[in-house]
Amino acid sequence: MKKYDDFELSSENKPEYDAREEKEYTRDYVFDSYEKNIAYINKRYNVSVNNDVVVRKIKLKNDIQAFIVFFDGMSNSESINNNVIKSLIELPFVENEVIVSDIYEKFTTHCQASVQNDFDKICDEINFGSCALFVDGISDAFIFDVRSWEHRSINKPENEQSIYGPQEAFGEMLRTNTALVRKIIKNEKLIAEGVTVGNSSKTRGVLLYINDIANDKLVHEVKRRLDGISTEYIISIEQIQMLIEDRKMLLTPQILATERPDRAARALSEGRCVLIMNGSPRALIMPSNAFELTHTAADEYLNVPFSLMSRLIRIIGMFLSLLLPALYLAITLYNNEIIPTYLLYSISAARENVPFPSVVELLLMNISFELIREAGIRMPSPIGSSLGIVGGLILGQAAVSAKIVSPLMIIVIAITGIGSFATADYTLGWTYRVLRLVFIGLAAVLGLYGIAIGIVLYSLYLGSVTTFGMPFLAPDMSFNDNNMSSTIKTAKIWSMERRPHFLKTKNDKNEDNISRRWLSKNKYRG
Repeated sequence: MKKYDDFELSSENKPEYDAREEKEYTRDYVFDSYEKNIAYINKRYNVSVNNDVVVRKIKLKNDIQAFIVFFDGMSNSESINNNVIKSLIELPFVENEVIVSDIYEKFTTHCQASVQNDFDKICDEINFGSCALFVDGISDAFIFDVRSWEHRSINKPENEQSIYGPQEAFGEMLRTNTALVRKIIKNEKLIAEGVTVGNSSKTRGVLLYINDIANDKLVHEVKRRLDGISTEYIISIEQIQMLIEDRKMLLTPQILATERPDRAARALSEGRCVLIMNGSPRALIMPSNAFELTHTAADEYLNVPFSLMSRLIRIIGMFLSLLLPALYLAITLYNNEIIPTYLLYSISAARENVPFPSVVELLLMNISFELIREAGIRMPSPIGSSLGIVGGLILGQAAVSAKIVSPLMIIVIAITGIGSFATADYTLGWTYRVLRLVFIGLAAVLGLYGIAIGIVLYSLYLGSVTTFGMPFLAPDMSFNDNNMSSTIKTAKIWSMERRPHFLKTKNDKNEDNISRRWLSKNKYRG
């Protein structure tokens, strides 16, 4: 039996062919004729129709013709004027037989320039904001990286807020995001390997990993899945997440998405892979497990007792969000004997004039709460917060006054909602919202036995799931190892001597056995 650390999948999952090899245009190369090149560009980009495609003709010394092509709004016009057009027009002389090396090495003043003769690759660069220069008599084009489109500045994280730690979040710019990670991990072993996904959109991204830590089989498996994606358009990284997950219909997210560069850097230092795509303000961390979905960025910056208390409170809130309505329903319908007598009298008196069964009452309030949540998200910010508070108070009070629901049901739904807001991962919150309805149905039919059966079956199903060759419920729950924390427990920073053993990294040492050497009897002298 193969161990899960091999990061290998069965051959039947490998694609028979890669549809991205199919091109809309034939593989053409740059002509050495000015007229042919400009005619090809005009036809391919529909210059007569496209308003933002700029084709600028330039005449060099000795009447040698040239032209540049770029997208207005995606390229820096000032850089093109000063570093491309101006330098070409002010050439002291140009021989009739223009040499590529002369233009590339002597006359171009832009720092990022390259030579390319494949029209497909040239057009890919133009579509990504670069500028291409074609010169008559040369069967090559010069590519200048002059990208400069409007984007958001670096803001605070919105969904992963933390009082402690860095207060920077990923944006939509690819290079800005990679720079945020490199600012934290100042190591030349950090590899940013370029990837492109989408046959038509050709969305660019980078796969980050630390070369001397990450398992080679894990890196290969991630790249294999990315190369095996065949779809026309990729708009966001969430679409990629759905395309590379192991189980398509599993409710629990199998890949951790984060908007914090510090959390991505932490994952890289453990030996994981991080995917960043242009246009997406989140990064994907692979592989991940079920326990890490309960972690927050603040856990890394708090002392162990505080971090453990915070994590336990979140876990309790998550279980309340998932099981409290079902438990209330099962106890009131089937298992009245476990309720204290006076509490049972109170519940019966409160429900005396309620016309609906407990199941209908629970579903009615649960749907009402979900409606308030969805409306609050989609309303403008100043109105959304007021809608959630005022709407919940008015709706709950009116429902109780009209004797549609009991007061205890309002309390159950309120605690359930608060517990759902304590969920660390937003996608995991969606999981609990769906599973809550499943457990309500089981409780309505079988009571506590139905809840127990549902928990056992879903736990067994999660136990059979692997993500990138790693069991989704890894690691084990041992409390006596010195690995970096990836479970419910929180590890002391001075005892995190090894990286997670289930990642099978090249170098599992994270810190020395004695990290606080200033406490050692033999003083550390560097």
